[in-house]
Order: sequence, then C-alpha cells, then structure tokens
Amino acid sequence: MRLDKRTSDRLLKEYPNFIPLAAASKLLGVSPRQLSKLVAEGREPFRQLGANIGTRQRYIRIYTGRLIAYLNGVSLED
Repeated sequence: MRLDKRTSDRLLKEYPNFIPLAAASKLLGVSPRQLSKLVAEGREPFRQLGANIGTRQRYIRIYTGRLIAYLNGVSLED
C-alpha cells in the first residue's frame, strides 16, 4: 500500500509523533492486538515501526513517520 501525499500529511498533522494502535493496524491490515503482539515480539518489519514501552505492563507506540515511510516503500534499516 502506498500512501498519497494528502493522507501522509493528514496523519502527520493528526498524530505528529505516535499514531494510535487502532489507526495504524487498519493501515497495516492487522488487528490492534496482533500489531501489539508483533511489535512486542520484535518481529520484522513491525519492530521497526514502533516500540514496546514499559516493563510490567506492555504499551506499544507506533511512530507516525516510520509507519508512513514503511507504507511508502522506504527502507527502515538502521
């Protein structure tokens, strides 16, 4: 899936740093629970889209810029 400029700009305006799990999961075609699990397990390419925050209680953050880059085919390799 490739995002058009308008959609990318809207996402960055609405979610400048982190995109809610529900919104990100719709763009990626997975459920929010599944996306949370994939990021927490460190599965590729999902581990590069977000981070597992917290030690006792898992909280997942999906970074807006990285998600947009991934959906547009940009390499996320460190």
